[in-house]
Amino acid sequence: MRSLILFAVLLTFSSVLAQEEPLVLHGSLPVAQMDIAPYTSFYEDLSGDTLPLSVICTKNFRPFAEKRDERSTFSSRSVMVTWLRFTIRNTHPTDTLNLLHNTAVHSLTTLYENNQCIGRTGISIPPLQRPDRFALPVSIPPKSDCTYYARVIDYIWSPTAIYSRVSSVRGGYELDYNWQMESDVLLAVVGLLAGCLFFMSLYTFYSYYLTRDRAFLYYALYALICFLFTLHHMDYRFSFAMLFPLRRSDILNPFHIALISLFYTLFITEVIDLRIKFPRTWQVLQGLMVILIMQEIHAIVEWIINKPLFLNNNFYIYAMVPAALTTCVLLSAVFRSRLPIRSYLLIGMCSLLGVSFIPGSLDLYLPNLPSIADNFINNPFFWVILGLSIEAFCFALALAYRGRLIELEKQRIQENYTHDLEAQLAQRSQEIAIQCNALEQQHILQLKMEFEQKLADTEMIALRAQMNPHFIFNCLNSIKLYTLENNSELASDYLSKFSRLIRLVLENSRSELVTLGNELEALQLYMELEAMRFKNKVRFSIHVSSEVDMQYLRIPPLLLQPFVENAIWHGLMHKPEGGTVMIEVCQPDEHLLRIEITDDGIGRARAAELKSKSASKHKSLGMQVTADRIRMINQLYNIQTRIQVTDLVDSFGEPCGTRVLLEIPV
Repeated sequence: MRSLILFAVLLTFSSVLAQEEPLVLHGSLPVAQMDIAPYTSFYEDLSGDTLPLSVICTKNFRPFAEKRDERSTFSSRSVMVTWLRFTIRNTHPTDTLNLLHNTAVHSLTTLYENNQCIGRTGISIPPLQRPDRFALPVSIPPKSDCTYYARVIDYIWSPTAIYSRVSSVRGGYELDYNWQMESDVLLAVVGLLAGCLFFMSLYTFYSYYLTRDRAFLYYALYALICFLFTLHHMDYRFSFAMLFPLRRSDILNPFHIALISLFYTLFITEVIDLRIKFPRTWQVLQGLMVILIMQEIHAIVEWIINKPLFLNNNFYIYAMVPAALTTCVLLSAVFRSRLPIRSYLLIGMCSLLGVSFIPGSLDLYLPNLPSIADNFINNPFFWVILGLSIEAFCFALALAYRGRLIELEKQRIQENYTHDLEAQLAQRSQEIAIQCNALEQQHILQLKMEFEQKLADTEMIALRAQMNPHFIFNCLNSIKLYTLENNSELASDYLSKFSRLIRLVLENSRSELVTLGNELEALQLYMELEAMRFKNKVRFSIHVSSEVDMQYLRIPPLLLQPFVENAIWHGLMHKPEGGTVMIEVCQPDEHLLRIEITDDGIGRARAAELKSKSASKHKSLGMQVTADRIRMINQLYNIQTRIQVTDLVDSFGEPCGTRVLLEIPV
């Protein structure tokens, strides 16, 4: 227990010894502004703003002179928290000492007295009505000492180095006035650049609306994001809150330089047709664009939560490296493109690299400059905005020159088109003169073709008229045979079938085409009559494949009967035992009907031999008429109905019948 008490006493004593010397004043400040760095100590909080004031008070503060220059060096932490401690003693017996303490321009500065917050200021704090907007008032009663703690927070980098200065109220007004006057020049220049970017964005959006050229769209988006980037910088630098009036802006920008690089990459890709001309370069750019998109998403998330996601500051210091690599890849592609507008593009991209990326990434700092020059030269965001504006202007010139080249190309195409039209008109006039001479010949030829068509129709009607008497003549011979044999029952059956056949024949003969079902029904009646007439020496079978629609397909009437008749009379009647006629109908193709008529008679060669020895020279009128009809059908309907007759032989090479194959287009 004693050791713990001794340790606490030693700790308190060491803290008192480490306390800096107080600034002693007698009721007033002798000058308008005074640097109190010799009376100030500092502590750099590397925890990322997680320690309360009660813990900070126990930390070891070091002399202010040992502090690094935040403006000219990079911090290893993205959240930079620096604590200042100073003591002011008022020796006046009656007057209260009123001063303003200033740490320069930072994201957030909070001043504590006796462990109580007495004021806040900074970029992210709305400006208050006080002499110096970035200074906080302190009040020291007569004959008393006051110790103050100031917490200064910056993100990624500091816009200015941290100072410790006090000024009188009047001096605060003078300093704020001078600061406003010096900043107005920067505001005017940056505002002019922002206005130019906004105008170029509106103009190219309208150009895209008129032309639907995606190059205008990508440029308009590029210029618009540059304008919003500039507007956000103006908001947090001058506390305007124009872009986001409901929240105060700070250095965390939702419009990352990656988004700007993404749109101008798409713009250059469209202008030089990079996807087709340089496919490998396009693949590399696609990978870089994925990184740029991820950077923009990361920036939006940070802006929403209003603090950096990563504590390591290297992630933010080199955040523009992917954009710089993208620009270098595009530079190579533009240089190789050999386009007339490449000089404008090269100047724009080089200005982005030299004016924006290099000063913005390196955070170059030149000390001891006049205030107005310091606002420009030592302001990295100004260089970024300037480089973007120069690049946007060069790209606008490239678009304008590209439009002029397109106009000249259209003019050349129009002149060539006019010349081609004149040549085509002369050629067409000559062709019309030739056609006028040929029209009369064509008219005469058309009249001749119409006459031949009518003649073919008349001949077709005549051939159908020849089929019916020939068929009826054969049937009457059969009826005559039964009448001579006095077979009344068979004669009655025969007459019944004959009447049905005659009715079908008369109905079918009126039409150019009949259904396949009607044709096969008439053919079956005919073969039944022939089988009855020849005492069942004639046998037959009809097989129709299942895919054939007999009520849909149409063929010329009485087209098959002559072939069946020829098979019976010349093939089967010369065999004592008779024979069989088989008819098979199939449809191997949607537009082709195949009919096969097969008999097991004596064959064509033997039939011709017997016919030559016969005293009665029977002339096959049906076959001749059918051949003529098929010829006329092919001519009228412009089709190719084919007939193939094959002599069948047995395994010994002897004739054993005939096969007739008809292929009818349907």
